Amino acid sequence: MADFDDFPPSDPEPEDPPVVTPAPVIPIVDIPTAEPPPTPSQHGDGESTTRESPFRDSQSEEETETGQSEVDSSRPPSTRRKTRRKKKRLVNGVDMTPPAELLKKAERRAKKYRNDKKVDECISELVRCTALSRIVYGDGDWRLAEAHTNLAAGYLELRGLAPQAQQHAETSRSILLGGVHTSHSSDTKARILEVLINMHLVLGRALTSQKKFREAEHSLNRASKVCEERLKVPGLNSLEQTDLETRVAIAQGKLYLADKNPSKAARFMEKAEDLIKENHGEDSVQLIPVYQDLGRIEQSKGDDADHDRAVEYFLQAHSITGVSYESGSVEIGRTAYALAMAYSASNIAEGEASAETYLEECLGVYQVAYGPHHPETLRVQDERSRLLVRMGKQEEALEALRSNLRPKMEAFGEYSEEVAESYQLSGTIRLTQGKMEPALKSLKKAHMIQSNLFGAGHKKAKATQQLIDMIVKTPSVAAKEPSTNSKKPHFSAIVGRNTQLGGFKTTLF
Repeated sequence: MADFDDFPPSDPEPEDPPVVTPAPVIPIVDIPTAEPPPTPSQHGDGESTTRESPFRDSQSEEETETGQSEVDSSRPPSTRRKTRRKKKRLVNGVDMTPPAELLKKAERRAKKYRNDKKVDECISELVRCTALSRIVYGDGDWRLAEAHTNLAAGYLELRGLAPQAQQHAETSRSILLGGVHTSHSSDTKARILEVLINMHLVLGRALTSQKKFREAEHSLNRASKVCEERLKVPGLNSLEQTDLETRVAIAQGKLYLADKNPSKAARFMEKAEDLIKENHGEDSVQLIPVYQDLGRIEQSKGDDADHDRAVEYFLQAHSITGVSYESGSVEIGRTAYALAMAYSASNIAEGEASAETYLEECLGVYQVAYGPHHPETLRVQDERSRLLVRMGKQEEALEALRSNLRPKMEAFGEYSEEVAESYQLSGTIRLTQGKMEPALKSLKKAHMIQSNLFGAGHKKAKATQQLIDMIVKTPSVAAKEPSTNSKKPHFSAIVGRNTQLGGFKTTLF
């Protein structure tokens, strides 16, 4: 098998947080009347109880579409063809479908694309929903704020674009707090408060991603207070309310975990755990990320961390995954990887052996689901190689690094951080074995890539250069290294010249 030296990389191509004022409470005016609510064209509540956001449960829409398909299947073929032709109302080649109908279709497509994990298509439909909501309901309606909130959630959850999510959430807040929103029913009032909660929730999560912790804390506290206000609405769906409280508690726990406040983070995560158990049971899949976050919170306590307890949390998450998903699913591989990392960091006897077992389980799942050369699979291979080094299995680790080097170059590129890590790990392994010359070659390749990626002054490049200097000074390597002093000319303060300095002839002047 080819050694690391057979793959030389080609030559490279040449705050203080702001003061946040308390947000005003959204004015909601109850209008007791027996008259039916106005139609969407009048910007009223005509669809408040039936229209749902693209990020809510899509079961009712799927049932509606299924029922419609069953009705169509019972019709004669000619009738079905006529029905299909009426999907677009064209007048002189222009689609004259009312915007309200286009909005409903865009919302259904956004839900479908989100469930199918089609990110670009889902974002496009959410943008279309925002534009159509402005046309249908007007600039100051709460349903336009709902569309902006859904678009902010899409940017944050699907693309990880926190600044864009913050911008749309703030637009939603301006709409909600900038006008008076009439409420003809308790259902409408509950929907408006739900939009307000989701807006504060998305805004808090986006600010947390940008490490604006004080602003995020203020926004999430507002979401929690609005949840308490929503409890006073009569005829409230208790399950929806509990789910909102759970999401807010999880966001607060993640905020304090990122802000390195494990005691507060644990308190909110345990609250979320209790709410999920109460409403969804002890084996709900919603408990998987909660248990993993509780394990990370325990690990973040530093010297006071209880690694045994952290392992128990990750083990509970993995057990629920094994019961809830089919064998060989990617979810099982992810929880196995997290459990392996917890075992690797613990002080439990046989912890490294358990970590190796779960890493091999994750590797087997990823190789089937993604393929042997997928970036996720290669990252697991790297963790396994590091674990083998800690367990004293250097030759097995070197073999794994050799077999993964060429796939890594194809997946990440020759001049990538992942390839540099492979060279550096190989060099350190050979250094511990006393093989100075192979170690020097691998470390030089790692240093060249790191210098090109980060610069020679980066801490990674400096650390690698220190290892190289240490190896060069050893007697076995120094004797074989070519001496650079012999190539330099001897210094002389007086240099004989036959012509004047400057190289010009005196006759030119």
